Amino acid sequence: MEQACLFGPNFLEKFVGKHILHDPKVAILELIANAWDAGATEVQITWPTTDNEQYFSITDNGEGLTEIEFLSRWRTLAYDRTAIQGDTVVVNQKVRSVFGRNGVGRFAGFCFGESYFVESNRNGEVFCYEVKIGSGETPFTLEKHTSVSTRERGTRIFVNSPSNIHIREPEICAEIGMRFLTEPLFRCYVNGEEVKFSHIPEAYISSEEITLISGNHLKITIIDTQESDKTTKQHGVAWHVNNRLVGESNWKSYGLDEFVDGRSSEAKRHTFIVQADYLADSVKKDWTGFDSTVSFREARDGVFNYVKVHLLGQTKQKRRSVLENIKEVHRTQLQSLTPLRVEKWETFVARIQEECSTITERDLTKMAGVLVAMEKSDTKYGLIAKLHELNSNQIDNLHTILSEWSLDLAKEVLDELQLRLRLLDELRQRVFDVATREVQDLQPLFHQGLWIFGPEFETIEFTSNEGMTTVIQKLFGVEEKGSRNRPDFAILPDSSVGSYSYPTYDADGGEVGVERLVIVELKKPGIPISMEEKGQCWKYVSELLRKGLIDRNTKVTCFVLGSEVDPIERDARKENNERCIIQPLDYQVVIQRAKSRLLKLYDRVKGAPFLEAQREELIYQDTHQDIFRKNP
Repeated sequence: MEQACLFGPNFLEKFVGKHILHDPKVAILELIANAWDAGATEVQITWPTTDNEQYFSITDNGEGLTEIEFLSRWRTLAYDRTAIQGDTVVVNQKVRSVFGRNGVGRFAGFCFGESYFVESNRNGEVFCYEVKIGSGETPFTLEKHTSVSTRERGTRIFVNSPSNIHIREPEICAEIGMRFLTEPLFRCYVNGEEVKFSHIPEAYISSEEITLISGNHLKITIIDTQESDKTTKQHGVAWHVNNRLVGESNWKSYGLDEFVDGRSSEAKRHTFIVQADYLADSVKKDWTGFDSTVSFREARDGVFNYVKVHLLGQTKQKRRSVLENIKEVHRTQLQSLTPLRVEKWETFVARIQEECSTITERDLTKMAGVLVAMEKSDTKYGLIAKLHELNSNQIDNLHTILSEWSLDLAKEVLDELQLRLRLLDELRQRVFDVATREVQDLQPLFHQGLWIFGPEFETIEFTSNEGMTTVIQKLFGVEEKGSRNRPDFAILPDSSVGSYSYPTYDADGGEVGVERLVIVELKKPGIPISMEEKGQCWKYVSELLRKGLIDRNTKVTCFVLGSEVDPIERDARKENNERCIIQPLDYQVVIQRAKSRLLKLYDRVKGAPFLEAQREELIYQDTHQDIFRKNP
């Protein structure tokens, strides 16, 4: 036999929250918020007074409820308003964001009596139910009553039992005024009197008029509830034009959330109402915001600065307390700095507090520790400038990198990557330049870039072999001046040749010969690589074998590079029982290989500052070389 769940007598208090059920100020605000969510423009409240101690009611002119809607929503615990009804409601053709999320506000009626009545009318369908606190198998019960409503639409919640509320009417008017005056078209009445700014005590409200450079004036009314509300709803900046709200009251519009953290207590207690009737021509047709006119941009900047200065003044003592805590944490490190550097450190941390209001004390303490170390370095200001240029996503990426890599290891990897990207960028510019003046200028680049040809050439043991270069020069009887100036490679009439080798060792670690040899021959533009050019490379290798510089066990790879390759000679030539491979390649293929070996990173980072700087330097060098040739 199935058994029903049982509810303890305190279930509702634990589920809904003690304040909604026992604090009249919280309860009435919840009920008004429900009227707001129902699309009401007017709320009439009958508040118990000395003349009427037994009666409370709140009546709105919102959409109302059908009986089916009422039963469904009231009987569903943890009712998800957003999922079922959405998070907005249309009022007078304007979209309004709603307060409700989890459906607990409907229980606020219990604050005013042991039971409360819900009477509603929607599309002519009228009903009335009494909601009573229960226990056992149900935390509350619904009992249907006869309705006497004559309203066209809307909802009324009321109690008939004696009330134990002892909060005076002016105090309630003040609570309502501090939260619901941001929308002039939403009006609340308490015992027949409309709630206005005059109901808010002077300690909670102030006004100031600011004059902009253009001469236009803005009246800014500041409401400070002193205590933080649960959310920022109805807080933030509200723009009024001709007694009408433009957009919504919040911190997000027009960039204020960059400065104000919506989670902070300041955001949940302050409201700035900006009266700017002169901006009527800047209001969008649907009143959802402003067009970006010159007048509005000036007003926005003026309001932003005013709000920032005001809130900084409100949080000054709090920031000072946090700064003192941070100074104590880093007291030992700060003692190693000069008084001037300590002052600069303190000024900088205080500036971060002002500019980054969302930063936590824990994170600021960590950052302050980094700044102490930076005060001892020479590049601190450059680093700070770089960090300032980063957007929020880039800073998150930097945090991820530092979490997963050590700084030294990351620098080692990035340094190597930068060298290879710079090399590739210079090769790309040189080899495709039809006006290349000295093919031999490329040889030093390929000496650094043997990795382009494959992973087997990655080892740093490959070094230029001047002895082999000399043999190649003598083989062709070359005695050019260039050969003497550049002993690392041979300059031939139609090409340049570089030889790079690493040794082989015996069992005792002694060097006994050459294990691997790479020959890179660069042909001048306009000379296609054919059978003759491939045969020329074998001529080099044969001569080195005869001179005893290599033996038949030495593995030799020859790369013959040029601007074009004879289509029928693209395949590699193999000699010495395939221990010598001669591979022709055109420069386009070489560049593509290099990009592939860099995992296609070049195309993604070709706009990097270090590459742009290198290109400017190459242009400068080429220009001055031309001038030198014309005017030796």
